[in-house]
Amino acid sequence: MWVEAANFHVGVNVKAFEDIIMKNSLILLSVLILLTLNVSALAQDDEEDYERDVLEINFFGGLDAPTGEMLDWKDTLGAKAGFNFGLDLGYFVKEQLVAGFGFRFGQYSIDAADADLAAAELKHRLYNPHLYVKYYLMPYSDISPYLKANAGLTFLKFTTWVSNENGDRYRQLSYDPAYSFGIGGGIFLFTADYGGLFVEGNYHHVSGSSVEAEYEGGTYSFDEDISAWDFHLGLRILVSSGG
Repeated sequence: MWVEAANFHVGVNVKAFEDIIMKNSLILLSVLILLTLNVSALAQDDEEDYERDVLEINFFGGLDAPTGEMLDWKDTLGAKAGFNFGLDLGYFVKEQLVAGFGFRFGQYSIDAADADLAAAELKHRLYNPHLYVKYYLMPYSDISPYLKANAGLTFLKFTTWVSNENGDRYRQLSYDPAYSFGIGGGIFLFTADYGGLFVEGNYHHVSGSSVEAEYEGGTYSFDEDISAWDFHLGLRILVSSGG
């Protein structure tokens, strides 16, 4: 009994430590965005008006490649390659630094056995609102590589084996939101005065090991952290301001 109690105490501490890290990363990113926006506004008070990029609006879509635990989730419900789409709305803190809000959707087919057609016809889905920062390495060039990071929440809607009075079956359950983050980069190409095209790749991690879903009086645990790579093409629109 003492061993079980010790193991439980260690498990709780590790879970609590992971939750603190994810919460603090989101809070820190939010604080950094607010600070940089304030510093930028103060610096511009003493500058003459000039035309500059103020906002970027990005629309994108592409492919997702699950990795790690996501490939064999629940042993028999692993995710296969899927697709993604989303948008970003960012403010230019400086010519090369953007901070803003984004949303990304991902959908994956299920790598079910041939005999398990009921699961094979369903999907796994991710809904990911987040804050992001982006740094353009060559902001004045027609071709500019950039680095990007984000942190936020991911709402998981995964196909799960459930039990109810009508019989056991597969159902897409909506789990509690999980903390998530991503890092990546891309290349932007000007194709017009106020916009252009970009290619981008990111690594996404979702801390889903502690989230749960409720269905018909039962509680279902997600049990695992999951991750995926995404690759997409996008359209970037710039909004400028100044005299």
